[in-house]
Amino acid sequence: MPKEALKNEGGFVTAVLSHEKQVNPAQGAALPVDESDLTGRLFLLPKDSPSTIPPKTSEDSGRPSKPKRTINRKRITYESEFNLNAKTYMVNSAKSGLYVEILTKIIEQFEIAQSNWGRVFVLRFDLHQPFFREDSKHLTAFMRRLFPKLKRRYSFREIGYAWAREQERSKSQHYHFVLFLDGNLIRHSSKISKMIKEAWEIPSGGFHVPTIKRPFHFVSNEEIAQEVIYRVSYLAKTRGKGYRPPQAKDFSCSRMKPPR
Repeated sequence: MPKEALKNEGGFVTAVLSHEKQVNPAQGAALPVDESDLTGRLFLLPKDSPSTIPPKTSEDSGRPSKPKRTINRKRITYESEFNLNAKTYMVNSAKSGLYVEILTKIIEQFEIAQSNWGRVFVLRFDLHQPFFREDSKHLTAFMRRLFPKLKRRYSFREIGYAWAREQERSKSQHYHFVLFLDGNLIRHSSKISKMIKEAWEIPSGGFHVPTIKRPFHFVSNEEIAQEVIYRVSYLAKTRGKGYRPPQAKDFSCSRMKPPR
């Protein structure tokens, strides 16, 4: 690969895409199967050629085909370390690499939560749905149902969050989600998990929240903070993103501000 295809951004190697293609709670990390660490890392950058879509099979007859991948120019890091705000985090860049812009925003919101509350409750969950949608309006409706209930129940002043939209082999997209909440006001995730299911799931409708074993963390020291960032960095992975109309988003997050 030509050397000029690589850049050194803040201590990690990045690449610019011109076309597509290319844990135990608080005191320990508990990773779902698809978030598990792999020993190898990829250092080959994707070629600048359009992504192709697998041909339909007979089973696909009458069903909408998978949308084409949207062109993007986000930077990608394949490094296992990520430097931000004079701090180094270990990240899960195995297989597809991580989008730098997405990873940066997630870490920034987490660090602001730490500054605001000291003790941060972090909850990872996924949201699945039965059909493809060109927009994410149903996700917006989910947050509008959930967040006011959380604020009333726990007296939260702010709610930090990040979500990533992905679509791989399935005919519909799914969402990876993380909440950053004031850990001084929470004792366990069970009630919050129930509220999430009630806000997302529709009886017999195919909307469901898969179970993630021991999905939450109470972050009160640097060791746990490192575990959390490694885990939530999964939301920034490149694989599965881009299969959406240009006007839709692959990612969104809260806009919490640091204390003055």
